[in-house]
Amino acid sequence: MMVMRQTVQSGFSRIAEALGDPAREAMVSALAQGKAMPAGELAALAGVSPQSASAHLQKLVDANVLSVWAQGRFRYYRISDDDVATLVENLVNLATKTAASGHRRVHIAEELRQSRTCYCHLAGRLGVLLSDALMRRKLVTVSDRDGQVTRKGMAWCESEQIDFNPARSPHLRLCNDWTERVPHFSGAFPNAILTRLLDTRCVEPRQIPRALRLTRKGRAFFDRLGVAVPF
Repeated sequence: MMVMRQTVQSGFSRIAEALGDPAREAMVSALAQGKAMPAGELAALAGVSPQSASAHLQKLVDANVLSVWAQGRFRYYRISDDDVATLVENLVNLATKTAASGHRRVHIAEELRQSRTCYCHLAGRLGVLLSDALMRRKLVTVSDRDGQVTRKGMAWCESEQIDFNPARSPHLRLCNDWTERVPHFSGAFPNAILTRLLDTRCVEPRQIPRALRLTRKGRAFFDRLGVAVPF
């Protein structure tokens, strides 16, 4: 008697295949800064021809890793959503651990450890300090891996002029930080905080991609939050 086996497939092999190419990895890594970029720039960053870049980008769009929007005759690509950005950050975390366990030298710039963007939110030591302070001051509540902004948190947003709409839920999620080995916050609320920090020049981009510099105004922001930034 033949026994029929039912296989359960979630479809992640399609995503893994889409990410499993050096050129596509370079493109996704560039877009993990939260930017939207045209195919020509992504082709140059990945070191491939425009024709090859189009095929790579279509594969990433088909797997819902990237989304594309048109502005006039130009097409711009970006990370689809926070879930994809979190996946990329976790893959970087895993790759770093694997390299370390294989005794290969892994060099991470100190500027990236201190403060950087992870998609559209703050990461590194500064991102972890921010997340800890938001929880400590009860501006957010976290259950499992999702979180909500409290009434006290909404009042804080108003006082700091952070433009955050609480209509969408969850307001935040835990995102593993690949340098600090502990979670920071991702999602709509952390995105709004980083937008405010950039708009007010509390943090400024460094020459190293994704790295951020904390300014004097930024230190004042964190002082108000009760955070003594040690760097």
